[in-house]
Amino acid sequence: MDESRFWKLIDAARSQAGDNEGARPSILRTALAALPATEIQAFQRIYDQAIAHTNRWDLWGAAWLMNGGCSDDGFRYFRDWLISEGRDTYQRALADPDSLADFPIRDEFELEAFGYTAQEAYAEHTDKELERDYSGEGEPEGRAWDEDVLPALLPRLAAKFGH
Repeated sequence: MDESRFWKLIDAARSQAGDNEGARPSILRTALAALPATEIQAFQRIYDQAIAHTNRWDLWGAAWLMNGGCSDDGFRYFRDWLISEGRDTYQRALADPDSLADFPIRDEFELEAFGYTAQEAYAEHTDKELERDYSGEGEPEGRAWDEDVLPALLPRLAAKFGH
């Protein structure tokens, strides 16, 4: 499994789910379950790296604005959602979190179940535990912010989501 194949699997799940974002996890889980356990493990390694790359204060600010607040767990679920949106959206958000203002307003931008797909698919192959790298769950990178500076940090998101 390389990064290109990783993103193809995610993009395929997003595409197949269409407007039903909640279907993305089960679609991805089915695709992963068809792979050998070693490939599922390789997928998880890349997923953990993608999560680690998004553990940044500016992206937490985006999650805060888009979701009307954001806990530690909520930030993780936001990052799961961000990955589920596919490579292009993910890379644009890394380059400019304010680009997420292109999404329509809705109740939440989280997809917790997406983060468990490889673990569930792996369990269909073996009784061993999937190896995980939790280093992306520590202190976010970058400069911490106070809520009152978010409009200056992320002006498009703040204008759109009412802050």
